[in-house]
Amino acid sequence: MKIASLFIAISIFSIIYLQSCINNIESNTEQRSPLVFSNFDSLEHYSIAIDLYKISELEDKQNKIEKDNLLLSVLQDSQVDISLLPRLKEIGYISRSIDKSLYRPIDSLFFSKVRKHYLDTSCIQEFRDILVFYKDKKCIGIAKICFECRAMVSWSQNLKFKGFGDWPDYDVLNPILQKI
Repeated sequence: MKIASLFIAISIFSIIYLQSCINNIESNTEQRSPLVFSNFDSLEHYSIAIDLYKISELEDKQNKIEKDNLLLSVLQDSQVDISLLPRLKEIGYISRSIDKSLYRPIDSLFFSKVRKHYLDTSCIQEFRDILVFYKDKKCIGIAKICFECRAMVSWSQNLKFKGFGDWPDYDVLNPILQKI
């Protein structure tokens, strides 16, 4: 009887141990499999270093030139105007190509997960960071981001920005963009 109980206990332990080994092997295989990105093959990051004081000066300026109005529009408008994309450098945004090694975490934030919380903030949004997603050198998506308010507005052509926007996402994305 004791031998049968011992045999059953060893069998159960062996099954559990083998199952954990199989799960570990499957997990490692998934990590090594090639990642298919969500329909983008290149990514640009536009950013501008402008403080609230300078923005307030522009807002209060009586005789704004076209460049001032354009900058305020891009910074403050909660819509994405794709026609302004070629003029971002003209108004002070700096463009940087994002290295392909950073695509995986960005893809997982924007497209591979589902947003859990839809939070609103009373903060005045200033969109100093803009991500532009390309496919075959054609713009297919834009995400304007305000890290201070933790806000994002997006435009896309067939991309679904379903994941980005939970509060911790901003803490993950900001250091990624700072590496550029």
